[in-house]
Amino acid sequence: MESSLTSLYETFRQPLLRFVRYKTNDEHITEDIVQEVFIKAFRSIDTLKEGQKLQSWLYAIASNTINDYFRKHKIDVTDDTDVSNDEVLPESIMRELDCCLSAFMETLSPIQHDVLQSVYFDELTLSEYAEKNNLNLSTVKSHSKRAKTALKSLLEECCRFENNSRNEIVDFHKNDTICQAKCGYK
Repeated sequence: MESSLTSLYETFRQPLLRFVRYKTNDEHITEDIVQEVFIKAFRSIDTLKEGQKLQSWLYAIASNTINDYFRKHKIDVTDDTDVSNDEVLPESIMRELDCCLSAFMETLSPIQHDVLQSVYFDELTLSEYAEKNNLNLSTVKSHSKRAKTALKSLLEECCRFENNSRNEIVDFHKNDTICQAKCGYK
């Protein structure tokens, strides 16, 4: 049992750190929240339903823990913290959709492609990206928002997404015929 818990921790720690860091934009809060996510997961592993994806379950715990943290500490959610999930896919789902993401990202404008690549895959914050590229932060946020909206629209054409009660994406199902035609998925 202990080795499986260690394996779970080693497999999901880095992806959860990136996910939480993006939502909180604070290294110390990120570490605390991820630690709390694993404590909650280890304590309630028996509530994981048969057929439910482990990754989706962990990301749901992480999203709830982030929201609880902000509520408990009465932190206003600003554009910099952006804890809403209505336009952001959890990394676990993004990884499973990698075949489509690569094709769809190529259809974005160069700046939109670059900002998504830098923020979601190269782990820069929007502020760091703006500074690195000598751009206004609000301009970068605008490019990021437009890119995420365009990418979401493309993904929704070939996949059906399942949301939880907070409208957070927790799972998806590919339409193989459409997906193959749009992005070459087989």
